[in-house]
Amino acid sequence: MDYLDRNSAPLTDGEWARLDEAVVSTARSMLVGRRIIEVLGPLGSGVYSIPYSVFSGKATAGIDMVGENDGYVVEATRRATINLPILYKDFKIMWRDVEADRHLGLPLDVSTAAVAANFVAVQEDSLIFNGNSELGHEGLLNAKGRLTVKASSWDDCGNALADTVKAVGKLSEAGHYGPYAMVVSPALYGRMIRVFGNTGMLELDQVKALISGGVYYSNVIGGNKAVVVATGSQNLNLAVGQDMVTASMGPANMNHVFRVLETIALLVRRPDAICTIE
Repeated sequence: MDYLDRNSAPLTDGEWARLDEAVVSTARSMLVGRRIIEVLGPLGSGVYSIPYSVFSGKATAGIDMVGENDGYVVEATRRATINLPILYKDFKIMWRDVEADRHLGLPLDVSTAAVAANFVAVQEDSLIFNGNSELGHEGLLNAKGRLTVKASSWDDCGNALADTVKAVGKLSEAGHYGPYAMVVSPALYGRMIRVFGNTGMLELDQVKALISGGVYYSNVIGGNKAVVVATGSQNLNLAVGQDMVTASMGPANMNHVFRVLETIALLVRRPDAICTIE
């Protein structure tokens, strides 16, 4: 990975390890999309685009005594190609801070790297859930061919569970039998944290009983929106060219400039494996 030019930065191996840990741990704690979508890759930093198959329709497998019926064949509806954009955020570590930490025997302050990783993680989830119109990328919330359920008011107890049941029902009718995962806006998540009827259980726990793949919230989802997906690489993938990493950008006025970057794209193989509640 010479293109990262890490050897040009005046950091020791231990300092690099500390910086990398800050970036990775920050991203891991924040990323939501990767909790429900399987990663494909890393494919390589030089991969500009990736072709993939898109499927549609509902079909069954064959069952007979000889297995010679030619009608049970899975084939792609179409082939698509998607570009892998670069997500990045630069940060600066002052040369005097590095020297001061070393002089005092303190570990390198990597808080600026963690902040940069925070921004990249938010951008990744935004791309996954909201897409990017300028790049021509669709997200889970606006993918063409997705299923939809009209949201009722989650201010009323029981409506969150009822809407989730409707979404799962639609996915099941389309031939997607789970496991399911769900991501909602923070506002909707908060409305599920209340006792459901006289059960003594939170409504969130009732929803989780139905959604075995996990129920999460993401700050990149605004308003009163939610999405339920049938998980699995047969439905969705997150194509990763270069996974999140830190590169050296060289000196600037004696200070040290770095970049946190990654290249990713959402692959929607079966759009009807997505159901939005909106």
